[in-house]
Amino acid sequence: MTITTVLFLLAIIAIGFTCTYAIPTSFLLEERIVFGALLGTVIVSVLGFFVAWATSVNGKMILITTGFLFICSTPLLIKNQLVIKADAASFLTRFKLGWRDNRCPKPVLLLIAISSILSARILHISFGKSPSGGVTAAHLSVFGDWSAHLAYASSFAFSDNFPPELPTAAGESFSYHFGVDWFAAMFVPLGLDIFVSLQVSTFFLSIFLPPMLYFGFQRFTSNHRSAMLAVLVFLLSGGTAAVYRFLFTDLPEEGFSVFGDLPRSYAFDGFDRNWVDNAVTGFLYPQRPTLIGFSAVIFVIILLWENRKERSSPAYLYAGLFTGLLPIFHVFAFGTLILLSVIWAAMHRRKQWGLYLVPALAIGLPIVLWQWPDRDGTEWHFLWMLGKSSWNTNMWNFLWFWLLNTGVFIPIAILGILRSTTEIRKHALPILAFLIIPNIAIWHFWPGNNAKYVIIFLLLAAPFVGEVIEKLLSKGGVKCFVAVGLIFSLTFTGFLDIWRAVDQTTSPYPVEYLSGSDLMVGEWVRENTKSSSVFASANTNTHPIRVLTGRSVISGFPGRLNDLGKDWYSRDQDLRKIYGKENDFKVSLAKYGTDYVVFGPLERQNYGFAGSKSRWIENQALPDGIRIVYDRGGYQIYDVSEINE
Repeated sequence: MTITTVLFLLAIIAIGFTCTYAIPTSFLLEERIVFGALLGTVIVSVLGFFVAWATSVNGKMILITTGFLFICSTPLLIKNQLVIKADAASFLTRFKLGWRDNRCPKPVLLLIAISSILSARILHISFGKSPSGGVTAAHLSVFGDWSAHLAYASSFAFSDNFPPELPTAAGESFSYHFGVDWFAAMFVPLGLDIFVSLQVSTFFLSIFLPPMLYFGFQRFTSNHRSAMLAVLVFLLSGGTAAVYRFLFTDLPEEGFSVFGDLPRSYAFDGFDRNWVDNAVTGFLYPQRPTLIGFSAVIFVIILLWENRKERSSPAYLYAGLFTGLLPIFHVFAFGTLILLSVIWAAMHRRKQWGLYLVPALAIGLPIVLWQWPDRDGTEWHFLWMLGKSSWNTNMWNFLWFWLLNTGVFIPIAILGILRSTTEIRKHALPILAFLIIPNIAIWHFWPGNNAKYVIIFLLLAAPFVGEVIEKLLSKGGVKCFVAVGLIFSLTFTGFLDIWRAVDQTTSPYPVEYLSGSDLMVGEWVRENTKSSSVFASANTNTHPIRVLTGRSVISGFPGRLNDLGKDWYSRDQDLRKIYGKENDFKVSLAKYGTDYVVFGPLERQNYGFAGSKSRWIENQALPDGIRIVYDRGGYQIYDVSEINE
């Protein structure tokens, strides 16, 4: 990490920290720092995006963005200097308090320390060097989901993707919440490569998430111990699969040495029986938008909750403006907040809700409509996975599905909500909607995406689970043992999966992600082709053209395109025509404005070519208007741009 990167991150926190003083709500110093990291990320990303659109993705863009925001925030900083000094003095005073005191900031520092250590370890080993001089991937989330995120970030960093188009489907709108990948791209002009940019941006966002959860959960629990337990049961969620698979299968067979090489993921079984993955290894790291989305949901709820009695109009307006930007970063966070706020507004019927909903919808809805997929994957289907995968449609399977995937979380959460104060209970009951939503329809082309609603329920219901467990712990005796058993059952599966993520030697990882030849061809393409070029390449999970150059391709991985509502099948058939050099292959090339065709190991594997050369060379001389421009390391690249002229 370069010194300019560190300064940029500090600038983000400073800008966001200062902005918290524009909100007419009293916060603690440590809250302002954590909230500031989120606010700064969103503000710097949004302004930087438009500056880059007007200029380019370079150091000048970073300087203009941060400089302008510093100039704008300086008067606010000067105006509140006495308040800042008072906040700092309060922090030092409270730091001297004991751990049991709810005002003590030490639990927050502990959460930041733990999340920093774990995040640093997981991200440090996420990419490595392969024997061929290429890159290895140390976890499924990196090999799988991060292939898409690398392509998205690279499209901004190396191909000036403005206005945004989906780089994995040339010519299509960017129907994905790309904000967190744009944030990663902003680190490339600071001297980081695209891999480190994803690592650094993920690390920055991940270390502030646990304290954000803690601050939010504190509002709905009786003490900080309940809030800490809530953070624990959410981040270590994963159901009860490990109770059987580990305790009764893997541990007896392998002994305690199994901890050195865990043979499987326990919260995830390849989408057979387990469909709700661990919050950390299944959502926060692979699905990077959740790093901003989960924090944003908690932050806005804190704002609305703190102003429920004061009815501060500016606070509602601020929350509404912030919410309106969320579809760029996490559309599910936007939907969550709109759904909850509409219900709460119907309950209270105060004019302040208009100040929240009007800007939130005015800004957010156009973004959502722009992102809306071309095809609708909704299918009415009751009780989610029952009747799909290996789950049968009966009441026993329904109960077993939820016990396996979420353990006893749901009944404890409902109990906690019912036992809470009248005011809290009234506001908490609507979160049960996030259990109903995935059980009335398959909302996306892939049924596994319904888990995104369940994880939001787990996020919002966690403080009530933490409260119930803390009450049992505090009573001692048999109830204390029950509480320990509940903690174990709710966190053991997630603990094992996170332990597996920090172990670099867990089979089958690390695996080669990109070879040395892949890196060479990626570098050549970046330096020798226009950023607007369109490539034909194999539509596999990962490919150097997508990951390393950000150039648009005819088709990325079909599963992801289908998930985004794109017509992956037609694109796949066009690729087969091109690589099979069928009679109308030139029509397929022209259809997408293709500039280059790539023949490499993945193309030969996908389209049945033997040998190191392409069929275009083996069968006959190159067709008119086509010339080879790159031929090394098992790769040939053909310039076909003249065909489209």
